[in-house]
Amino acid sequence: MRPLTAAPGAVALAAGLLGMGALLSGCAEPGGLEVSGPALSPSPGTGAVYVAEAADKPPLRRPDALAVSPGAALTELRWQSWGGPTAEAYGSVRGTWCRPACTPDRPYAAKVTLGGLVRRAADGNGDGGDEGTAYYTRATVDPEGLPASLAHELRDLRLPVPPR
Repeated sequence: MRPLTAAPGAVALAAGLLGMGALLSGCAEPGGLEVSGPALSPSPGTGAVYVAEAADKPPLRRPDALAVSPGAALTELRWQSWGGPTAEAYGSVRGTWCRPACTPDRPYAAKVTLGGLVRRAADGNGDGGDEGTAYYTRATVDPEGLPASLAHELRDLRLPVPPR
């Protein structure tokens, strides 16, 4: 049997690759790769954020009042946040959805949370009209002092998104 011989260039290449492997394997601790720092998040859209009372009504930004169902309306809204995945406000809820415990002239203080943010894609007509525009599609109203058996109807309300 003949002994194996290698060209000097092949030996140098093999040594370099082995050295590089050792270098790369030295980047992580024996327990695995450690990543630190804040996680990257998708960049938020740049368009305006709205809420709508009905598909045939104009969209609203930070409204003072908002009808959330045929029998319930929010009034005196003071927004703590707006434009993110959720929006929060404090105000009043009034209506007829829970008669006789509530009437239009007897409001309850309430916390309002909007969510279900849906971003629209460009409408394709070239004017950029809907690009990045977003709408809140869910509302939760938490009225103070109203029995839970009546307040449950305001827990997960669907809000419309106007047609293009």
